[in-house]
Amino acid sequence: MKKILYVILSLIIVSDAFAQDHFTYFCGQTAAQEKLFRQHPGTSEDARRAEQELEEHTANFGEDRSGIVYTIPVVFHVIHQSGVENITDEQIDDAIAILNADFRKQNADTSGIVAAFVDIAADCEIEFSLATRDPNGACHNGINRISSELTFDGFNSDMKALSYWPRNKYLNIWVCNTIGDNTAGFSNFPSSVASAWAAAEDGIVIRSNYVGSMGTGSVSRSRTLTHEVGHWLNLKHTWGNGNTPGDIVNCDQDDSVTDTPNTIGYTSCQLSGASCGSVVDNVQNYMEYSYCSKMFTEGQSTRMRAALTSSTAQRNQLWTNTNLIATGVINPPLCLAQFSTDKQSACMGETIQFSDHSYNGISIWSWDFGDGTTLSGTDPLIHKNPTHVYEIPGVFTIALVVGNGTGQLNTTINSYITIFDNGMIAPPLVEGFEGAWPNSNWLGFNPDADETWEITPSAQYSGIKSLKIRNFNVEAGNADQLYTATFDMTGADSIYLGYTWAYANKATITDDQFRISVSGDCGNTWIVRKLRKGTTNLPTATGTDSQFTPASITDWESEVILLNNTDWYNDRFRVKFEFTGLGGNNFYLDDINIYASGPTISVHEAKPVFLFNVYPNPSSGNMTLELGQVNSELITVELYNSTGQLCDVVFRGMANAGRQNINIPDQAAGLYNLVIKKDGQMAVQKVIFE
Repeated sequence: MKKILYVILSLIIVSDAFAQDHFTYFCGQTAAQEKLFRQHPGTSEDARRAEQELEEHTANFGEDRSGIVYTIPVVFHVIHQSGVENITDEQIDDAIAILNADFRKQNADTSGIVAAFVDIAADCEIEFSLATRDPNGACHNGINRISSELTFDGFNSDMKALSYWPRNKYLNIWVCNTIGDNTAGFSNFPSSVASAWAAAEDGIVIRSNYVGSMGTGSVSRSRTLTHEVGHWLNLKHTWGNGNTPGDIVNCDQDDSVTDTPNTIGYTSCQLSGASCGSVVDNVQNYMEYSYCSKMFTEGQSTRMRAALTSSTAQRNQLWTNTNLIATGVINPPLCLAQFSTDKQSACMGETIQFSDHSYNGISIWSWDFGDGTTLSGTDPLIHKNPTHVYEIPGVFTIALVVGNGTGQLNTTINSYITIFDNGMIAPPLVEGFEGAWPNSNWLGFNPDADETWEITPSAQYSGIKSLKIRNFNVEAGNADQLYTATFDMTGADSIYLGYTWAYANKATITDDQFRISVSGDCGNTWIVRKLRKGTTNLPTATGTDSQFTPASITDWESEVILLNNTDWYNDRFRVKFEFTGLGGNNFYLDDINIYASGPTISVHEAKPVFLFNVYPNPSSGNMTLELGQVNSELITVELYNSTGQLCDVVFRGMANAGRQNINIPDQAAGLYNLVIKKDGQMAVQKVIFE
């Protein structure tokens, strides 16, 4: 028998219905194991002794069909940076359900097991349950979420150190974005981590898109976790040690299980394969790479149950009644009443999806949607995650009461849902953040419940205030949104969006991001119209390792974006500003101006703010600017092309009402937008150069 001295990497194990998703994932575990040995001298000898002891225990264990079901408490550590790797609770629940079906032989595809193995396909009598108490006994849902860039380095032991629960109480599963070397997931054998020093290495690391069959996962990748748990419970690949099926030519090497025929291993579903003689290979085994896995054998079940009754790596402590009570698997406590919605703002008549995130063991729900409508009952298909349609505009408070038969909890969130009427804002919108804030034109969203948009008097492009995000000491990955109410852009043929911002990197460049998106359907879908990043086009001032505050108007920049999509010329037009902090500095926003022009809407509606005219138009470049309502004030005149790109700052300085010659040479013929700014306001006029 070859000695097990390293951690086995597993590949995707999927059903034959999805064999077209086949992709070869290569083993990167050898380097990780060598690193482990270097960091901990004597590791290989410890592993050899632990393996020998576990094999002796397994040999003496015999066929165990006692009817005892071993239940394993599980904790998921989701390591993320607010990307797709931050999978939902529902996706994790789905993964647990798949594990339980596979280990209890309740998976629907057992009907497709080939005749040679039908009689030995095993109900392993092993189950898995998310813990409902943490190591301190406090209420928990068994899912930890940690923001870290280590999500892109799954082989790094430091990732596990970010969140680890004692291995004698929980099966630790770390979910990350990337492991490296085309790796889907990996797990330790009990003998590899039997020593006390190795406890923090004990568990499973898996890519987020290999968890469950929903969300970022898929049916074709959903058996990867089953495969990895097999390794965690001391199963080898069906061809024995190693990670290269098909390369083994010595059929005397096997997986130490008597009822799995010796094989060289498969990376495709060859159901009639007999690679080591006349006996058909167990190609549908979960420990194969065949892409049609459906079963464990009775012998594998016995081997895993032996591992669970051994003290090696403390597996025998996990399923005890004492531990199941301590981790909340038995008698889960009612911990929390909590919910979310797919959106917190919508227009009248739209459907809003509510989702209950309460735990544990919830069996009754009572909702109050704030508009006079309530919903109560015990049917999870109806009452757990209901939908609701609001028929009137307003801001609504939502209340939820949940119970588990022995107690109940409730939560109320004031002003949680905002429902807009169509066309609540008539353009133009001129916002310099000088008045009351927030107001009916704006809606903020702070999903991380930390620092968010706030008015500051310490920085401004014009006036005495601006809007600020305190980003200097905020956890990386946090995002904050700022939404407008609905505009009535009916009849427009052009929409102009102007804004001014200020930002400085820390001395080391960081990738903070600022997005502007627009919607023509009240926010159901958004299209990004501008993305600015700290590595390229977001900074307006010199980087600093101190908290950034713009010192003068030279630390600010302005832009006008032309929005000319006909899908937006209606009364459900909205704009979203979003800032995502990724370890950088403070961000400031000022002088937002949203205008429209067209047969029934004109930028001239802005002229009561200040008057101007430019002629001749069309022009060759020499023009006269006529200003009104200006009295020794700072004026900026900028020229933008039809895509919203700044072409030239035509004039910047003090001006009075009257006429002034301006010269705009060397511009290609075409349609342009001349933007005049004064005291945080903007007006736009189309000009044509011949």
